[in-house]
Amino acid sequence: EKVVTEFAISIEKDLQNYLSNMLSELEPGLILVGTEYGTDAGFIDILCKDQKGDYVVIETKAGKAKDAALGQILGYMGALAENGIKEKIRGILVASDFDNRVYLASKALQNITLTKYNLSFKFNRVT
Repeated sequence: EKVVTEFAISIEKDLQNYLSNMLSELEPGLILVGTEYGTDAGFIDILCKDQKGDYVVIETKAGKAKDAALGQILGYMGALAENGIKEKIRGILVASDFDNRVYLASKALQNITLTKYNLSFKFNRVT
């Protein structure tokens, strides 16, 4: 169980690092504000601004996102608003899949987008 947990944490960190360097793959025009950005609700994986100057909170999950992930990202968004940010704030939850309840809840949240990632390995024999 410990190895699986460490693997999930590693994938989440790798995904976070990749996305913070390749934000345009997620959405054209995103500009990085910071990673592990501290708020009263905890640390935002990736905080950026979009082409309109609005804030975008990106939360990454290794594997399937459960409904706690929605509470987490909404908490971060609320904390930013509480700290006086006047611009619009929206969130993008990035995971390999989503619990059905997360998918259904996102339908009621106009400022939250769910985005799936896919991992693939390609092997080329060299000898």
